[in-house]
Amino acid sequence: MSEHLRPDILGRLRTRDVEERARAAQQLCSQVTDSEAIERHGEQNPLYVELNTRLVKLLNPASDILDRLAGTAILLALVDVDSLEDKQKFRITQQTKTQLAGSEMAISNEAVAIYKKLIEKRWASVMSSVETEVNRCLEWLGSERNEVRRMTALRVIEVLCSNHLVPLHSYLTKFFATLSNPLRDQRSEIRVAAARTLGACMGLIPMSERNVRNPGLNFLYEELQRNFQMASVEGYH
Repeated sequence: MSEHLRPDILGRLRTRDVEERARAAQQLCSQVTDSEAIERHGEQNPLYVELNTRLVKLLNPASDILDRLAGTAILLALVDVDSLEDKQKFRITQQTKTQLAGSEMAISNEAVAIYKKLIEKRWASVMSSVETEVNRCLEWLGSERNEVRRMTALRVIEVLCSNHLVPLHSYLTKFFATLSNPLRDQRSEIRVAAARTLGACMGLIPMSERNVRNPGLNFLYEELQRNFQMASVEGYH
């Protein structure tokens, strides 16, 4: 097993062919996993050292979108390195959050996938900033005109709620209020994402609290009445 990144993989990670890029990303993840099983030197692993060096260049704000796509693939692979130290986990978390704030949907999609993996692994560096991320998402949904950021915000909230994080219960009322406009957005993609996010939010409500006085159920009823009164395609959707 090579201690260094195979040259062909990096080139394929930068291709415009989505399927080819996905295959290269899968091969990279396999190489990183195998290297970790054999070497298990964490930050001293030669493959890790090379990937980290490439990340700095690929995720540079001045890099083109293909470079940054390759960078997100490397980030996703590095998340599976169990022997990483806390300082490197923090760096990966920060790099991921930076990519979440981008303006290209392709980068956003990859960044959300990485963020989901970080949440599932319960890294301390990401768990400690959950509420900060929630507030950023609420801000984007409330005032951001950038459609990519609005979509990213919806998907991040969906990821967080789907993982049933306890601190989010206190945000349910804000989530419901903020989702009102995206649920009636002119773009069907936004409406669908908002509906998925709403479903994830509802999943945070314990079965014992799902009664007629529940604010979540009241929100759904009021939205239903409001949308029927609008008599528009967006409202019916």
